[in-house]
Amino acid sequence: MLPTLIVLLLVVVAVAAIVWVVRKGPPHVARPGEDQDTAWNDPITPADRDRRP
Repeated sequence: MLPTLIVLLLVVVAVAAIVWVVRKGPPHVARPGEDQDTAWNDPITPADRDRRP
């Protein structure tokens, strides 16, 4: 009976730890006005342009 209670207690602690980590959320949430530019949508301009007239 005692080993069953120990295993049950460990399972409860593991589930509680997983729920706590999942509900904690992301470590950083961007605030309005904070610089979020990653340049993923900037237009692509070639470095060497064709200089022919």
